[in-house]
Amino acid sequence: MSDFPSLQPAFTVRVVIDAPLSVGDAKGSPLAIVPMTSGTVKSEPGFEPKLDAELHGVGYDYIHNDASGEAMRLDVRSQVKNNDGTILAMYYKGTVALTDGVKAILSGSPDAKTTGFGDSFTTFTFETGNPAYKALANGTFVAAGHFVKEPNSKEVIVEYKVSLARAG
Repeated sequence: MSDFPSLQPAFTVRVVIDAPLSVGDAKGSPLAIVPMTSGTVKSEPGFEPKLDAELHGVGYDYIHNDASGEAMRLDVRSQVKNNDGTILAMYYKGTVALTDGVKAILSGSPDAKTTGFGDSFTTFTFETGNPAYKALANGTFVAAGHFVKEPNSKEVIVEYKVSLARAG
């Protein structure tokens, strides 16, 4: 098993999403664009380079649903501003299984509850001109996500636990 990579916990991403903007059917699967209105990226203890960042401006998630209705394909483009003023472009792609729990959250059902991790898996990439963050641009990051339902709130929050892939 030493030939398999290991994962180092890196950071947690939390974003608040707004209602989707329907673009329609351009490539066989309707495109929805979901604005990300606020969010944070916080490093796990011991991870370097340290991130304590907030979503800078609005990010967007370009989503195509599978024809089967079983999954969504994510393509996220956003930017974060770290506490030292560094701007980083943050992208992630992946899939979300459209489970009953995910559907309840996304439809605003009064019975919606925080979903467990395992419905959403993504890969993260970064761009920045700051050499202090070169390791982020060169790293391979994978994440598991879920939807968070805060008590007495109508906000939809998506949270990812992101890890850096390393040699075994």
